[in-house]
Parts: sequence; C-alpha cells; structure tokens
Amino acid sequence: MKGQDSQSGDLFDETAGDLRSLAKGGALQIAGQFTSRGLAFVFVAVVARLLGPAGYGLYRQVAQILNVGGMVAPGGFNFGAVRFIAKARAQADHPGVRGAAHVAMAGALAVSLLEFGIIMVAAEPLARAFGDSQSNIDEIAGLLRLGAAFVPFFALMQVLRYCTLAYKTMVPSVVSNNIVLPVTRFAGGAAAVIIGFGLAGAVLGLVASAVLGMIVAAWYYRSMLTPEEKAAKPRHEVGPMVRFAIPQAGVVIFSVQSLGLGILLLGILGTDREVGLFGIALSLQGAGTVFLTGIVAIWAPIVTDLYERHELAQLESLYRTVNRWVATFSFPIFAALILEPDLFVSLLGGPRAVDAAPLVAILAAGNLVFVGTGPSSLLLSMTGRTGINFANSIVAVVAYVGLGVLLVPSCGAIGIALVDALVTAAVNCARVIQGKLLIGIHPFGKSFMKPVIATSAASAVVLSLGFVVDDRPAFEALAMVAGGCVYLAILWRMGIDAEERHVYERIKGKVFRRSR
Repeated sequence: MKGQDSQSGDLFDETAGDLRSLAKGGALQIAGQFTSRGLAFVFVAVVARLLGPAGYGLYRQVAQILNVGGMVAPGGFNFGAVRFIAKARAQADHPGVRGAAHVAMAGALAVSLLEFGIIMVAAEPLARAFGDSQSNIDEIAGLLRLGAAFVPFFALMQVLRYCTLAYKTMVPSVVSNNIVLPVTRFAGGAAAVIIGFGLAGAVLGLVASAVLGMIVAAWYYRSMLTPEEKAAKPRHEVGPMVRFAIPQAGVVIFSVQSLGLGILLLGILGTDREVGLFGIALSLQGAGTVFLTGIVAIWAPIVTDLYERHELAQLESLYRTVNRWVATFSFPIFAALILEPDLFVSLLGGPRAVDAAPLVAILAAGNLVFVGTGPSSLLLSMTGRTGINFANSIVAVVAYVGLGVLLVPSCGAIGIALVDALVTAAVNCARVIQGKLLIGIHPFGKSFMKPVIATSAASAVVLSLGFVVDDRPAFEALAMVAGGCVYLAILWRMGIDAEERHVYERIKGKVFRRSR
C-alpha cells in the first residue's frame, strides 16, 4: 500500500503541470459555460413563453439548421489548427505555427462560403421538408436566407479560437465563444422578440453574435503570436492538414450532438410543438454537460503533447482525473433531471411545456453515460485516430436516423428521446473500448466509484422523500436539497484524492477571483 501511494505521488508530481493547465483552463471554460448556458436558459424561457412551444419549435428548427451549418463549416480545420499548431510549438517550429493557422483559416473560409451559397439556393427546398403549410414554408425559407451569413462568420471564429487553444490558454476561446457570442445572441435576439420583431429579430441576433465573436477571436489570436512567430515565413503543410481535417469534419458532420438530429427528424416527421418540447428538454441537459464541455477544449492540446512525447502513464492519470472530476459534478445533475423532471420543465417552459418532462428524464439517462465515459472522442482524434471517430459517428447517425424514422411516426417526441439516449450511450461506450484497445488507456480508476456511490445514495433519499411528501414544487425542491446534502456528505466522508483537490483548488480560486 505504501508503495502504491508513493507511485501515485510520483505520478502526481509528474502530471502537476498538466493538471494546472487543465484546472486553469477548465475553470475559465466552466465560468464561460455558466454564462453561456445561463443566458441560453433565459432566452429559451423568454421565447417559449412569448411564442409558445410551437413558435419556439419553429425558431429552433431554423436555428438548428444554421447551427449545423456553422459546426460543419470549419471543415475540421479548427481541430487541425489546434493539433498542428500545438505540434509545431512543441518543436519550436515557428514557420509551421504560422502556416498551420493560414491553412486552417483558408480551408474553413472555402468550406463555409460554399455552405453559405448552398443555404441561399436551397432555402426553399429545405423549408418544404420542415414546413407544415405554405405560409410556414415561406417563413422558414426567408429566415434561412436572413441567417445564412451566420455560417462563414461562425466558421472563422471557430478556427481562430482553436488557434489560440494551441497555446494552452482558454481566455480567448471563452471570451469569444462563451461570453461575446451568447451575450450578443441574448441581448439582440431576446430583445427583438420582446419588442415585437419576432423570429426575424432572433435570427439577426444569431448573425450579429457570430460577427462579434469572430472579431474578438481574431484580435486575441493576433495578440498571442510571439515575436519569432510573427517574423517567421509561414510554411504551409496543406496535404497533412487536409488529410487530418477531412475525417475530423466527418466526425462533426455525423455527430449526433452537433447535428441536433432529434430536432431535424422531429421537424420533418413531427410537428412544431413536438420540436419545441424536445428543444426544451434538450436545453435542460446543458447544465449537466457544462463540466465535460468545460474541460475538453484545454484537454485537446494536452493529449497531443503527452501522446507525441509517449508519456502514456501521465496521459492515463490525467484521463482518469478528468473523468472522475466530470462525473463528480455532472452525475447529481442528471440524477435530479431523471427524478424530478417536471420541476425543471415548469421552471423553464411554464405550464404549457409540462409534456416535456418524460423527454427530460429519458435524455438525462443517456447523458449519464455520455459524461461518465469522459472526453473519449477527443482522445481518439488528438492521438491521430480521426478515421475511427469518423466511423463511430457514421454508425451513430445511421442508427439514429433509422430508429428515428421507425419510432417518430408512432411515438413522436418520446420516440426520438429514446433513440437519442440509446445511440448516445452506445457510441460513447464504444469509444472507451477503442481507446483501451488502440491506445492502451481507459478513464476509470478506483476513485470513479465515489461519485457513483454518492449519487446512488442521494437518489435513494430523494425517492424516499417522494413517498412521504406531495408533489408540489416547494416540497420537490426541498427533497432535491436534502439529496444534495447527502451527496456532499458522502463525498466528504469518502475523501478527496490529491489530484482532485488540486483541480478543485485551482478552479475555486479562478472562479471566485473572476466573480469579485
């Protein structure tokens, strides 16, 4: 036992620098995620209440199409930027740093402008697929053309902020993507709806957010270049970056989360109201994924760095620490959504959204597996296995569409929620297995059981209290508070590992320092 403790301490000392980077970057990203998700939560509450589930469903369909275009538009060159710049910086290759950024921006611009043209030309055929009437079709087509400019601006912002991630800092990424983008979207879009400009104002707010986000990301990237990098003549490795970007773009294109397949399938096969209910259920999932999405961006360059230096022991130690940390913060949130979905639905969507409650619980069950398997997708991609990730994504999308077409006509939004949960759980379990087989590491250490045990005990308390009190929101909220206290008490009793304490202290210091 003593020998194991010594070995663990040595490994902790070796990974302390990377832990500091993860903690610092994760703290900034999580603070930004809270800003972004909080504003998105309020935006949904405003639009869903003013326009109703059907009106919100119409906006969500248009926004989803534009967001899919924006996510696909970088063409995988954003991931290529962070990998190739991080690799060049590790080798003090200044021309390679500049060249990688140039290739990434040029590639993303070419892809995004092509997409812009496609949306402008194909707006009406797209609208026919989603519209329920001729007036509905005309409105969707007009909104798509109005918002098409979002795609190239968002693509360039993505590439520029990923360029800055290669410097192992999260500030530019968080400011542009998690502060400027959502604040502009909320201030412009929500205000336009309240004033009376309706969906057109909300879509224009979306475009304005991408424009400002891109400007801020460009300023940050330019200011981060070192004197040596600014003076270096760029060396463009077009071939290697394109070969990396194409399969990675496929991962994004065939990503269930990025595509919002549930929204798209319900828009085609269901009604605007079902889309609105499913959109509300999806919005509630955001709180539980904050901690995973908050760590993956800074995780990507660290994976590349450690893997290129063949330091797999340190990489596995960080992998397990990150996964345990994410589970510790995320598991109780998804457990709460499963146990008391009606409470959260009433807070977000009001009484007209009550039918979204079962969707919330089903999606949360799938997301428990998603966060519990950690950043397994980026582990595969950042170690050069984008082809494997691409294949996973293709299988996931084919399964999602096939099951969705089968279940939506008879089960509606419930059917698509079941499909989403099953496919999400299956593909992420597959990625964990592939990481173990291909790289030799997995995200589950012994201490991973701590959040599992604590969440199980807290859930038992909430369920027990549910049998002795009525279902009024005040009593449901008190039961949740009691469960949260039990969760924290059990975690405290089981103890906190050195790595987890280190991460927690860094995050606490960063978050509280930013809040002063």
